[in-house]
Amino acid sequence: MTPQPTRLVLTRPHTHAGKSYGIGARIEVDDDTAEWLLAHDIATRDTTTPAKPARTETDLPPIQRKEPKP
Repeated sequence: MTPQPTRLVLTRPHTHAGKSYGIGARIEVDDDTAEWLLAHDIATRDTTTPAKPARTETDLPPIQRKEPKP
């Protein structure tokens, strides 16, 4: 079983996996990386709940409308 990634919020700019992130960015990293970032005051644990994914057109119920009578 693969361990769950740790969600962090950056408190300083940081480059992770070749991508630059600014202050306040949320990233998911493995436990060892999370501990390093926390120990160096680069991030804090993300205590917010994950955002729900955006709804797609296929998730929406069909629209029922009445056609005008001729």
